[in-house]
Amino acid sequence: MTQIDIQLPDGFGTIAEYAAEIKRAFAKYSSFPNMHIVDFFVTGFWQQLPDDWQEYLEQVEVTGLVAMASTGQVDASAPESLRSYVKDMFRLRLNYQGPLIAAAAADSEQGELWYFLEGMNPKKRVEVQLLSQLVSTVAKESQCSLVVDVGAGQGYLSRVLAYSSYSLPVLAIDSSPKQQRGAESMQRRTIKRLQGSRAAQHGFKWEAGRAQQLQHTVMHVGLDRTGELAATAHSRAAGGRWMLCGLHACGDLSSAVLKTFVESDAAAVAVVPCCYNHISETRQGTVAGFPLSREMHGIRLGQNALKTACQATSRWDSCPEATLAAFRRNHFRALLHYLMVAHGQVAPDAMAPAVGKVTNTELQAAKVSMDASSDEIAFTTYVLAALTKLNHAWRPTAEQCVECYREHGTGLQQIAAAWTLKSLAGPLVECMLVVDRAMYLAEHCRGSGRVSAFALFDPVTSPRNVVLVAQRGDNA
Repeated sequence: MTQIDIQLPDGFGTIAEYAAEIKRAFAKYSSFPNMHIVDFFVTGFWQQLPDDWQEYLEQVEVTGLVAMASTGQVDASAPESLRSYVKDMFRLRLNYQGPLIAAAAADSEQGELWYFLEGMNPKKRVEVQLLSQLVSTVAKESQCSLVVDVGAGQGYLSRVLAYSSYSLPVLAIDSSPKQQRGAESMQRRTIKRLQGSRAAQHGFKWEAGRAQQLQHTVMHVGLDRTGELAATAHSRAAGGRWMLCGLHACGDLSSAVLKTFVESDAAAVAVVPCCYNHISETRQGTVAGFPLSREMHGIRLGQNALKTACQATSRWDSCPEATLAAFRRNHFRALLHYLMVAHGQVAPDAMAPAVGKVTNTELQAAKVSMDASSDEIAFTTYVLAALTKLNHAWRPTAEQCVECYREHGTGLQQIAAAWTLKSLAGPLVECMLVVDRAMYLAEHCRGSGRVSAFALFDPVTSPRNVVLVAQRGDNA
């Protein structure tokens, strides 16, 4: 029987009980994670909230919204149903407690990681250091003679696994020839550093043939294309045991890595998923990234909910200025969509065009001089810059922009409150994804295997911090 090691919230005895509860909660509150903030004014989302929620939320300071989202703190004067929603969103969060792994991040400049720092920012250094330590431990426990790094990119993790004291044979796989060329170029420079005098002074001995410890291969890995990966890894292992790993495997790639583990003779897998918004969902029997498990069969999250799972409310209180800036960007974007619909440029039920981030350079180029408030000028400038970015021919007059802004004078407060309600559900959606994948691995692990999920990184600096680990038992 495969053991699932996940620290469940208080009150739950089994993962099946927990899975049933989070499914019920998602069904009850799905309107929040599935809200599309761009459609906020067009769909009248605010008016769909209970009257007492509207009255209360319009009075809450931004600091109160931040506290609500990041710590679950809600004033006693808030409507009971609102307090219940916030309580449920925090009550159902997984604790993600896992084994303590020494994070020698502060020593990276002096330790052996120094030889591998090229191209890595501080965040990436910690992530590579922690995941490489975990992969090394799992590989040793599972007696693996080969590690397959899927979605290896520039090869940061691969090089540490292969050329540090872990000394693991690694096959680095990426779908991009450009990424492979970049990884191989950095690999040569890393080897040169390891062969240098500084490495020798630190007692590092470069052995002949060690360069071959790391090999790169270009391969497209998808949910419907796992066979080639499994066959290649099995062949490279030459009869030995092998494992899969991935650092921030984007969207369906993480699901494909897990599917490869399930369908192959891999001994173990350790993957940190990322970009939940790029996960596909099963439709009409097609192969998709969610759901994978029998437990979540028939559940549909929706694209907006998957995007909500990417929200990191744990960072809001430590980055108040960035949080307020995000509220303002969402406000302007929703107003722009409302303006375009009001003037017949977009159908009310059509998908809003993707603007993306409007840069300061683009805003400066579109800046206007007019007799209006600073907020009205800022919105008018944003409209012109965004339409230019979209290559849209229509340009509203300054008067039309100001009229739109004044029509929704309290819009920023409403947007901030709505974004808070939406983001509160992000961890719930992420928990559904984690539980789905953990139960999928347990369903197929075979033998007396182990499956675990826990936080490997600090959620403030690395919001996508959960690692999924599965190891087959000796009799698998």
